[in-house]
Amino acid sequence: MVTDVERTHPHVQALRGTHTVKTMFAGKNFRRLYRSRIFAQLSDGAFQTSLAGSVIFNPQHASSPADLAAGFAVLLLPYSIVGPFVGVFLDRLSRRHLMVITTLLRTLVGVSVALLIWGGGVSNAKVAIYAAALIALSLSRFFLSALSASLPHVVDRSTLVSANAFTTTSGTISSITGGGIAIGLLTIFGRDDHGYALVCLITVIGTAMACMTMMRFGADTLGPTDAERVQHRSLGGILSGMYQGAVHLWERPACNAALIAVSLHRLIFGGLSVGLLLLFKVHIHPDGFLRADIAGVGQSLAFGGVGAMIAALVTPAVTRDIGKSRWIALCIGIGGTISMLLLIPANGWLVLAAAFLAGFAGQGAKVCSDTIIQESIEDSYRGRVFTVYDTLFNASFVIGVVIGAFTLPDDGVSWLFFSTCAVLYAATGVGYRYISKRDAHG
Repeated sequence: MVTDVERTHPHVQALRGTHTVKTMFAGKNFRRLYRSRIFAQLSDGAFQTSLAGSVIFNPQHASSPADLAAGFAVLLLPYSIVGPFVGVFLDRLSRRHLMVITTLLRTLVGVSVALLIWGGGVSNAKVAIYAAALIALSLSRFFLSALSASLPHVVDRSTLVSANAFTTTSGTISSITGGGIAIGLLTIFGRDDHGYALVCLITVIGTAMACMTMMRFGADTLGPTDAERVQHRSLGGILSGMYQGAVHLWERPACNAALIAVSLHRLIFGGLSVGLLLLFKVHIHPDGFLRADIAGVGQSLAFGGVGAMIAALVTPAVTRDIGKSRWIALCIGIGGTISMLLLIPANGWLVLAAAFLAGFAGQGAKVCSDTIIQESIEDSYRGRVFTVYDTLFNASFVIGVVIGAFTLPDDGVSWLFFSTCAVLYAATGVGYRYISKRDAHG
């Protein structure tokens, strides 16, 4: 029996059943784009683990919450400033060519970071390591922005929600898996400068594989098309294009509301991340299955990945029934709030549960937010919009990290901090639902 909703939106029927993923994988271009994401994010997860471990958990070097905040700020904040300008290139030049060049450079920079760590750079050349890592992570974020902008070119609009859920969650799981592999390799190579450097060097394999996969695309397969291509030949043209992109975004309230809600989530999640690192480094001790130190952080990432995977599985079905805006509000307002409240007792098992809920809430909200933007933004603006999207992600996260690093005590235990974050999550969920309830996407 066909429902009224299905009569109004015939593509709803196409999403019913278990054939959506099979339909997506029937397209060779989707398979290639998907493989490149898996390779790249597997590499990124291992790279970030080796970098964070060498700076924070390396017994050869002391670290403080201030060091943690400085590291995140140096690595992410500069890209948040220049990121919007990068999006112009995604709307002007072949995204395939840009992603090939990006992954090639990312491979070379990864080797440079490994050499710096091997030479004891955490103590002797910390600025050089931060600078090289900044370039590496900036290239990675650029690549992910290009992937998001390219996705509508390889799947039908009717499967876009499911494609976002599947690809972003697979990428998250790949990143977490890469981190787990890095932690496992550290038990073999040792948790010193040489061990972290070897792990960092191994991570470039995934990036090189992503580069080779991207080379198999046609030059214009991933857009922009000739009709959609934006022509900018000067700095003034780039600034003008950015202004036009901002106006294009501002004229779409559904996009604005989603961006604000997810950015606030990232702000709070930045503080949560600092709390997890400090709790596992200082406060939480091994207890059977429960680990401490960097292994405990790995466990929390794994639980967060499981939460993200489950969110990806249920989000397409739930949003068909209640709408994307309601699901964003529920994920952030309820899931996020509970995750922060679970951190207050500073119990290791509750911390893992909090990581699970935070992963679920963040992924559920992001899948819907990505889809709202992809459905609302014209392709000629999509690269700039998604780069701004990633920029807000980074900037919000860094601000949250800085606030957490300078607010939380050294052991990460603070009922006031986590309860305040819980209130912010609840307010974000309620506020988003209020301003988006008239949106056609809800």
